[in-house]
Amino acid sequence: MAPIPPPHGPLPKIPEGSGKLRIGALVFDGMDLLDFTGPMRIFGDPTNTLDVEIVLVSTSLKPIRSSHQVEFTPHYTLENAPKLDFFFIPGGFGTRTYVKQEDVLKLVANRIQEATWCMSVCTGAGILAKTGLIDGYRATTNKAAFEWPVGEGPKVDWVKRARWVQDGKYVTSSGVSAGIDAALFILSELTSYKTAEEVAIRIEYTWHKIAEEDPFADMYEYTRS
Repeated sequence: MAPIPPPHGPLPKIPEGSGKLRIGALVFDGMDLLDFTGPMRIFGDPTNTLDVEIVLVSTSLKPIRSSHQVEFTPHYTLENAPKLDFFFIPGGFGTRTYVKQEDVLKLVANRIQEATWCMSVCTGAGILAKTGLIDGYRATTNKAAFEWPVGEGPKVDWVKRARWVQDGKYVTSSGVSAGIDAALFILSELTSYKTAEEVAIRIEYTWHKIAEEDPFADMYEYTRS
C-alpha cells in the first residue's frame, strides 16, 4: 500500500544557521517512562549529528514521578522556559488529569505554537488534541487506549492503523515503544536515513520503518480492520 501523503505537508527541515535545537519535553506525574526515555535516547545520542539541548518542562519545578516510579526534576516551568524549538509530549495515565486543567493546557498550546516541531507518544496525543491545534490533522495514538484521545479531539482525523503519523510539524505515535520508531523517523528527516539507521543499530533496536505497518492494531477491537 502506498503511503498516504499528509495534507499539511512534510516535516519542517532545520533552517540553516539555526544553531542548537532545544527540545522541551513535557513531564508530569504518571507519565509513561519509556514514552519519554525512548525518544530522548534517540534525539540525545551523541553520534546522531544533531546539535541538541534537552530540557524538561512542567507546571512547577517540583520533582515528578513517572508511573514506573522513576523521578525527574524539571529544568523549567511552562511559563519561564526559554523558546523551545521542539515540543515533546509523552503519554501515560497522568494525561487524564492533565487535560482537565484548562489554564495548563493554554500554556502547553502556547509552547506548541512557538515550536517548529511537535511530537507526542501514546496518550500524549490526548493532550495535544485537547489544545485544538490538530483539529483537521491526521494523528494516531496507543491502540489499547485509542478511544480516550479520540474523545479529547473529535475533530482530529484519527488514524487507527499506524505506528506513527506525520502531518506537517506534528508527529504522533502509537503506544510506548512506537515513540522510538517515530523518533527515528524524525531523526532521519532532520539528518539522514543512514544516520537514523545507525542509531537504531547502535541501540540494538528493530526499527519499524513503515508508518502504516502497525502490528498491534488488530489486537484491539476499536482499531481492528
